[in-house]
Amino acid sequence: FREAGQGGRMMSSCATAAPTTDRHEVDDLLLEPFRYLQQVPGKNVRGQLIDAFQVWLSIPADVVVVIKRVVEYLHNASLLIDDIEDNSLLRRGRAVAHTIYGIPNTLNCANYIYFMALEDCQTLNNPAALAVFTGELLNLHRGQGRDILWRDSGRCPTEDEYVAMVLDKTGGLFRLAVKLMLCFSDRTQDYVPLVNMMGIYFQVRDDLINLASPKYQEGKSFAEDLSEGKFSLPIIHCVHARPEDTRVLSILKQRTQSREVKQCAIDWMRNDTRSFVYCHNYLADLHRNILSEVERLGGHPTLVKVMARIAAELDDCDLGVPAEGTAAAGDEGGSKRPRP
Repeated sequence: FREAGQGGRMMSSCATAAPTTDRHEVDDLLLEPFRYLQQVPGKNVRGQLIDAFQVWLSIPADVVVVIKRVVEYLHNASLLIDDIEDNSLLRRGRAVAHTIYGIPNTLNCANYIYFMALEDCQTLNNPAALAVFTGELLNLHRGQGRDILWRDSGRCPTEDEYVAMVLDKTGGLFRLAVKLMLCFSDRTQDYVPLVNMMGIYFQVRDDLINLASPKYQEGKSFAEDLSEGKFSLPIIHCVHARPEDTRVLSILKQRTQSREVKQCAIDWMRNDTRSFVYCHNYLADLHRNILSEVERLGGHPTLVKVMARIAAELDDCDLGVPAEGTAAAGDEGGSKRPRP
């Protein structure tokens, strides 16, 4: 652009630079952090769920392609931002993107991808779909904000507060996928309770394997949630089960990278408050509720298999004592499980 006073030339330059189509031309150079993350694909759980729900909803195939892309964009963009907000070191077994491309470039890339997803959603030409997109992105950021607020303030939430946060943060993308599909389906059943339970299951499972699964820790830093100061469900259960003992809260505040210090917290949760058993039993109950809801909606063998694959990642967790039939500390009266 020219300096002020040469308005005519500036307007001419603007007119010349104006895009010739309504579709944005993507600048691949801005997407390097995103491409880097894509080089090691995740497990595509959300894509599998979309395929499974397509059996029930039977929407046009070209719409499914767009919805899958929207969800993939949002998921991977959120991972780029999560890794910055959590000071993560590894993602899918490799250095996180912002340690290579820098925080400014990675943040800009992630936000760029969010708007690419919005642009794709606009191509569906469905106002209800845009409302779903906006609403669930607001939920996602509200949930992430609560998670960060608890972490940075050191306030341990209640289990109910945690579940409400997870419904926003993790459940948002699950709901977004299915609710977008419902915008193009004639089915009238309410699938949201099922999707909500699946979102909670996915997050609690992730919480447990982060602290208790040696296999999971091969692709991430050891017990990374402790280094982040994150209030995951095992930690929340531990804090409330033994409120007079502050060792885990103290370790969280340190943001320690020490394996020995983190092992101290893990041993306490595993053997004293038995928080790993509590979470494993929580997941077992929730899994049964999910299967019951699937059956109520008409049955779905593929969806049952997807849930079985997700649950199988718990198999190598070191719980310390048998999971089923053992009352964990703080669970004598039974825990509250999300139900439809």
